[in-house]
Amino acid sequence: MKFEYLFLILLIISLFFDWRKYRKNVENAKGEEEIKQKFVPFLLSIILFLIFLVTLIF
Repeated sequence: MKFEYLFLILLIISLFFDWRKYRKNVENAKGEEEIKQKFVPFLLSIILFLIFLVTLIF
């Protein structure tokens, strides 16, 4: 049980740094296609986080 919460904290920290990296990449992007390419990995990180939360709750 304790390992799940530790993993949750690590996942939140990772998601925070992914968000910062995404914002930096969007600011430096030159077009809409580059923004889409940067958004997909960030979206996958969010989906992974949500799946983990659901499995932790149920």
